[in-house]
This record gives sequence, C-alpha cells and structure tokens, in this order.
Amino acid sequence: MSSPKLIALSGSLRKASYTTALLRTLAANAPAGVEIEVAEVADIPVYNQDLDVEPYPEGVARLRAQVQAADGVLVGSPEYNYAMPGSTKNLLDWLSRPYGKAALAGKPALIITTSPASTGGVRAQAQIRGTLAAIGAHPLGGAEVVVPFIDKKTTDGVFTDEGTLSFIEAQVKRLVDEIEVRKK
Repeated sequence: MSSPKLIALSGSLRKASYTTALLRTLAANAPAGVEIEVAEVADIPVYNQDLDVEPYPEGVARLRAQVQAADGVLVGSPEYNYAMPGSTKNLLDWLSRPYGKAALAGKPALIITTSPASTGGVRAQAQIRGTLAAIGAHPLGGAEVVVPFIDKKTTDGVFTDEGTLSFIEAQVKRLVDEIEVRKK
C-alpha cells in the first residue's frame, strides 16, 4: 500500500486552540510512512445552500479537495455546552455536500474530542459519530478518543501529555489499518 494520507479537521477556530494543538502535535509525530495534514478551516463560511454552488467559496473548494485526496480523516473537536460546537457541525455540513458526492462519503474517520472538563467531550463524540454516519463516512468503532483536562495537557501550543499521546497514536494506527483493509 502507498503511504496513507490523513487530513485532520479541527472544530475549534481559536488561534490558541487546544484541539488544534493536539492535531498539530499528532501531525508532527505521525507514524513512519503516514502523512497527517492539519487543514486550515478559519475561512470556511457558515453553511448556506445559496453559497453551495460553483464556483464554491475558495476555502470550501480547498477543504473538499483536501478531504477527497485523503485516505482517512481525523475529526478533532472541543465540546461546548454538552455538544459539538457549531464550527465542527459547519465543517461536516460543507463536507456532506453535494448530495451523493460528499467529500466525506466512504472515508474512515477517527473522532477526537477534547474538553477542559473531566468528560473529555464524550457528548460531542456521540453527536459527531452520528453525523459522520449520516454522511456515509466510516467512524472507527472501539475505543473512543476523549481528552479530558486538555488545558492542563497543552503548553505553548504543543500537546505534552505523553500517555494520552501514545493512546491516540495507537488509535491513528488503527485508522491506518482500517484504511489498508478497505483498499484491498
């Protein structure tokens, strides 16, 4: 199999986002032969079907092309008020279109949720899983990646908790294994 390429989507738009820091740390420590690209999503407009016509908004066209070119997707999201934030849902909505040709359709996906609270975004995890399944993506089953107390595990824009990072890297390996199985 050729080297798998993963695209990482952060549902947080903050410049100092803990979720984005985690995804960047994963990209910098990707397993040998695996490329992880963290997508730029700050310029994605709020989904509006009136805008979902050619020519697509520049950020949307770029993001859809990145997802289509990837073998799998990492969806990283904080949890706000017991739910996935609108920014995460917005990305998934744009990537669910056009109907029948969704960029996410058929893509294996690993969901990573984060929170400064002890629950690690578990409620958002369930909502993202349901949305991905509705789109036709293939969220990984098994161990869920929820990262509690993320604000204590990130320093100067780098995710620093080695134990959690090792666990997540093992889940990324599971995603790569799933990609390999699906390509056969």
